[in-house]
Amino acid sequence: MVLLQSTGASWAARPRWKTATTWRSHQDGEPLGACAALLERAPRGRLRYLDRVTLLLGFPHVHYWMLPWQAGLYSQADWQGYARASLSQQTGIDPTLWQVQVAPPGFGQSCLAVATPLDLLEDLRILFKLKALPFSACVPLLTATLQHYGKQLRGDCVLAVPETSALGCVYLQQGKVSQVCLIHTAPDSLLSNNLFTANLLVEQHPPTTFVATPRPVEPPEHWLGPPHPWLMEPAP
Repeated sequence: MVLLQSTGASWAARPRWKTATTWRSHQDGEPLGACAALLERAPRGRLRYLDRVTLLLGFPHVHYWMLPWQAGLYSQADWQGYARASLSQQTGIDPTLWQVQVAPPGFGQSCLAVATPLDLLEDLRILFKLKALPFSACVPLLTATLQHYGKQLRGDCVLAVPETSALGCVYLQQGKVSQVCLIHTAPDSLLSNNLFTANLLVEQHPPTTFVATPRPVEPPEHWLGPPHPWLMEPAP
């Protein structure tokens, strides 16, 4: 598993048996250089052709935004086109250079859209292919965490995923995604302060906050665990 963030890449790997020890390493730098350095020292299985990697994309490699319900859209392709137009209007970037994904909307409900840069994804695929290590999945960190812990998020709440220099928040009302927010954060800033800022930006004040981070957090926030099981930091 490889996590790309603003400070570089973090790698976690282990053999296929469940009780095996997880190997972890971090490399600072831009995504390709950091991944190339980690590829040189990451452990591989005896049967290398069976090895696979899950790529998690964190800040600043992802855009998240909500799409309001549109009655005239009937297919996933319709929603994809709507999302691309919305991305261009909101950010001014060329949507043809980004991979845009849209969560299937429930009737009458807004839905979550995600965009990742196509050039970065292609360069990473080529790099890992040179080492005979294909992707099993390439998923934005926030949506991957939402999928992992979704069954525990009920009622009105927020899922907060702190990163090295960002905080991602998914807001739910009656268990359905209603808003999303990703903000840049200062080094060593307090989670409580960053949560206050995110809530203020989206005008949401959920009664319950769930946090997914490699280390436990203090109440009143509810700690779920790490965003990915292999990201759990060992106890000191």
